[in-house]
Amino acid sequence: MISQPAASQPAASQPAAPQRMRAALLREFGRLTLEQVPVPVPGPGEVLVRVRACGLCGTDLKIVSGGFRGTWPPSLPFIIGHEWSGEVAALGPGTERSGLAPGDRVVAENHTGCGSCPMCRAGRYNLCERVREPGFKLYGHTAPGALAEYAVRPAVALHKVPPGVSDVAAALVNQGALTVHAARRAQVGPGDSVAVFGPGLLGLLMLQVARAAGATQVVMVGRGKRLTVARELGSTHIVDYEATDPVAGVRAATGGRGADCVFDCSGNTSVIPQALRSVRRGGSVALLGLAGGAAAELPVDLVTLDELNVLGVRSSPNAYPAMIALLASGAIRTEPLTADLYPLSDVAAAFDALARREAIRPIITM
Repeated sequence: MISQPAASQPAASQPAAPQRMRAALLREFGRLTLEQVPVPVPGPGEVLVRVRACGLCGTDLKIVSGGFRGTWPPSLPFIIGHEWSGEVAALGPGTERSGLAPGDRVVAENHTGCGSCPMCRAGRYNLCERVREPGFKLYGHTAPGALAEYAVRPAVALHKVPPGVSDVAAALVNQGALTVHAARRAQVGPGDSVAVFGPGLLGLLMLQVARAAGATQVVMVGRGKRLTVARELGSTHIVDYEATDPVAGVRAATGGRGADCVFDCSGNTSVIPQALRSVRRGGSVALLGLAGGAAAELPVDLVTLDELNVLGVRSSPNAYPAMIALLASGAIRTEPLTADLYPLSDVAAAFDALARREAIRPIITM
């Protein structure tokens, strides 16, 4: 699916702001090539960051394959990558009061809104109403990503990483912050029961954030060896859907009542009706995964008569600081999630491992 030109060579040692860098470039759908491209120059309010680690996710697979063509990305060639950490290399004009300095370790939010629409003014910049206008950027989707040696981001989108959090662990902040936002949307609290569908990276972070929010029971629904990882990370019950009906399994684990909150982290449309039948009356079902445009069955009478809350969860507004704090405190474990590391020159192998479900989260290290 992905190839690299044989002539690609590692970049030589460069000063803090070199002229060119290596990047995994999407020139045609279905294939990435490793190329030398110009290093981006930070404009007003922006910062140049040296990328240290960049994770690859299912959305990246869909983007590369053309699943969102014309939207994500709007045109080719394009640099993907939105789950990453790095180090400040240079400050652009107007960032003197940003609190950032060269050498600071940072992570970057991938949404920056226009700042002036009603949603942005309400702090919900992930839902900026001007998504088709220049002020809005979704990095790695509509604006250049970080599967490269350098990236430019607005200073306001950067968050410092404390010394106790490694570059590789920090690359999980993007997905972890999404689960923080989901837990807030679903109002997970002390003593709650939670079910999580999909033990990929998102689901395995979701279960840990739910426990950190006070949930005393977390049921993980999935298959294969990732269920063992879920148990290791704090899941109180596991349901192997290849052996047990998922709805029956969740209900059995919760005494027949159903979970207080159910999180779909799979992006599989067949899971939606299962999730809705696994939650208690008056409970909440939060949808975190993207389905690539596919539709799902919605049991309208069930949703209406049980007064279920069906919540969409997009990105992670105002959630990065909380996720960084959880990582720094040790409340979130990352070791089982970050075992698959690849150099940028092996980006093709990393994507293949992700597509074959051999890696929970392939991470490119620079």
